[in-house]
Amino acid sequence: MKFTQVAADAFQKLQLNAGVLLTEFDPSDGALDRTKILAATGGGVTFEATPTFIDFGEDIDNVPNNTMELKQLDRFDVKMNGTAKTMDTDFAKAVIGAADVSGTAVTPRSTLDLDDFFDIWWVGDYSDVTTGDSAGFMAIKLINALSTGGFKVQSNDKGKGDFSFEFTGHYSLEDIDTVPFELYIAPGESPDATLASLTIGSVALSPTFNKNTVLYSASTTNATNTVTAVASDSSHATVVIKNGTTTVTSGNAATWSAGPNTLTVTVTNGDAVKVYTVTVTKS
Repeated sequence: MKFTQVAADAFQKLQLNAGVLLTEFDPSDGALDRTKILAATGGGVTFEATPTFIDFGEDIDNVPNNTMELKQLDRFDVKMNGTAKTMDTDFAKAVIGAADVSGTAVTPRSTLDLDDFFDIWWVGDYSDVTTGDSAGFMAIKLINALSTGGFKVQSNDKGKGDFSFEFTGHYSLEDIDTVPFELYIAPGESPDATLASLTIGSVALSPTFNKNTVLYSASTTNATNTVTAVASDSSHATVVIKNGTTTVTSGNAATWSAGPNTLTVTVTNGDAVKVYTVTVTKS
């Protein structure tokens, strides 16, 4: 059917699984620090950023409502809510809103302090690459969050307790134009398991080396040649060179037998693996 279709890259644009609530997250590197997980959730979270508008044309004769030139954005009402399955004193303080922690005691206050507002992150898997350092993610930062849903506990017979939460983001007089949320969408990138370079002494490879070409041949009259292989992602990838079954360290010499020799270079980066093969003929 003509219109029963999806885009070819649809799976690369899906948000997957429940995600995590974090106290800190750096979207520039996408690293997950599990010590910053605020609580385990059940059923994921719900985030809403609802705009409120002022329509300056609604009481003017001959001007219809929703005339774009007379519409102004007043604010965003930003909320994050869900159900937590775990609870400790830090999360209890956050959910109560105005409270202090001393040892095992969480004591509510009748006054609100600026320290009761904090930033909270929700980060979830995104795209078709969800493992490794280059995994995709969608992240929402709720700025100046304060609990507005109160402290609620639902115990369950022969089951886990439920702790409902609702956090609301707030503007600040220090920068009144900053909307109290940020959104980051980072597609995943498959780990790079290619070689940046491959040399066997001064022997010419046929064809000329290209990181996307994996089969080569070479001829030599030397008994040995130095084999050097450098990964494109040298910070994360590992390179294993073998002359037949003998491991050769990059930068060291391989010893050839008369006739054809099979040299393999295996590059591994996370789940990605690429094997380069060079048939070296010793005459």
